[in-house]
Amino acid sequence: RVKLASRNVESYTKLGSPARSEDLLDYGPFKDVPAYSQVGSSGVQPTSVCSRECLDTFCVLQTILPAAAQDVYYRDEIGNVSTSHLLILDDSVEMEIRPRFPLFGGWKTHYIVGYNLPSYEYLYNLGQSSKLVSWEDSRGRGCILFPPRSRNIQIDSPYDISRAPDELHYTYLDTFGRPVIVAYKTNLVEQHIQDIVVHYTFNKVLMLQEPLLVVAAFYILFFTVIVYVRLDFSITKDPAAEARMKVACITEQVLTLVNKRIGLYRHFDEAVNRYKQSRDVSALNSGKKGLETEHKALTSEIALLQSRLKTEGSDLCDRVSDIQKLDAQVKELVLKSAVEAERLVAGKLKKDTYIENEKLLSGKRQELVTKLDHILDAL
Repeated sequence: RVKLASRNVESYTKLGSPARSEDLLDYGPFKDVPAYSQVGSSGVQPTSVCSRECLDTFCVLQTILPAAAQDVYYRDEIGNVSTSHLLILDDSVEMEIRPRFPLFGGWKTHYIVGYNLPSYEYLYNLGQSSKLVSWEDSRGRGCILFPPRSRNIQIDSPYDISRAPDELHYTYLDTFGRPVIVAYKTNLVEQHIQDIVVHYTFNKVLMLQEPLLVVAAFYILFFTVIVYVRLDFSITKDPAAEARMKVACITEQVLTLVNKRIGLYRHFDEAVNRYKQSRDVSALNSGKKGLETEHKALTSEIALLQSRLKTEGSDLCDRVSDIQKLDAQVKELVLKSAVEAERLVAGKLKKDTYIENEKLLSGKRQELVTKLDHILDAL
């Protein structure tokens, strides 16, 4: 009698007029003929009884996986095999496997079934547990990888197993390697599907090792680049290049001071506008005094930088001189606008006349500022 894995039978040997009933095939009786059958697979060992004159065939094999199994794959020596189906049950996952070819009596096939299990169902802080899930042929071989530098590894098995020497497995950023225990078991049957508990000690502080390695690597890289770009690998010094660098540095300082001085004029214009509304002479005089003091200090610094440019022999010295002259004219117009505002507030100047004078002064001032901008852009 041959018990099949499914009721769907594609073909079977008609020799001997066998009787078929759903998933059963009855051959015989046969006299003085010893029964035999052999079908091999990875993880499944179906058996049957048949005579030498008939050929039994298996097209579908079934295996039971844990209920939390995910990402299941099925492959053989050639590659992935897509002819498989999963049936998710309450307490398990049933996998139906269809080999690439039907299996006749005495034929064997080698395949691998792999899947992932969530660690929270098998890993605990005290008494961490794991399960051997990798088997090959009739001899079981299980491998368990542990975190780096795990110690005191012990196995509690409900039956006797044989252990091979421990190994080390290296992955990304592993400096010490991950301990690997390898266990063997022969003559596996369904009753061997039991949990194997593995105890080990692991310092959780070591979980920071790989992130710190990445941080240290980037730190060393950036530090090396910073040092490299600041090193001078030239055999001889270039006086001309050094002079150009000095001139460029002085020019940047001149531009900064000139912009500050232009900002003083804008600030004083705001003080004049407030004076025209509040008629507070003391506030206007205070703004004028601040303008004179800060303007004098900035002009002195620019003059000092101008002398340094002259020492370096740069032709930018003449342009800075032009900037100083134009700035003096701008300052004169700014102060003249303040005087016109005072005359307007004191009633010595009509509003229409003030507006015309202010428009004239603003036009001249705008022309001078435009010339200044052209010179600054040329620096």
